[in-house]
Amino acid sequence: MNDADRGMIKWAPYKSLVEQSPILARMRYEKGKRPRPQISSDRAREINEVLVTYGGEEVDAEYYEDGYRHHIQGVISEISALFKYIVIGERKIGFKDLLDLSSNEKTPIGAFGC
Repeated sequence: MNDADRGMIKWAPYKSLVEQSPILARMRYEKGKRPRPQISSDRAREINEVLVTYGGEEVDAEYYEDGYRHHIQGVISEISALFKYIVIGERKIGFKDLLDLSSNEKTPIGAFGC
């Protein structure tokens, strides 16, 4: 067999064996992980304020899980102060994993006495 018969296979060193794909994907996933970011006490207070005053509106949440930052939008279906987690959709997020939480509620005109 000469080089012309092999075509592009000759130049595909990383995907040459099918068995390598899952291992390479796992290695890329592990390499992309980052340490858990620390949030300030002010940010923690703001998250707490949103949870305390929550009234069923849609929220934007950013959280940390397994080395990556994730974003989810939706309505909080459960807040457990005892077990320290919230549920948005099907996702259960621990309080310690929350990086940001903001409410999408619009403030009515004239709410500030203007």
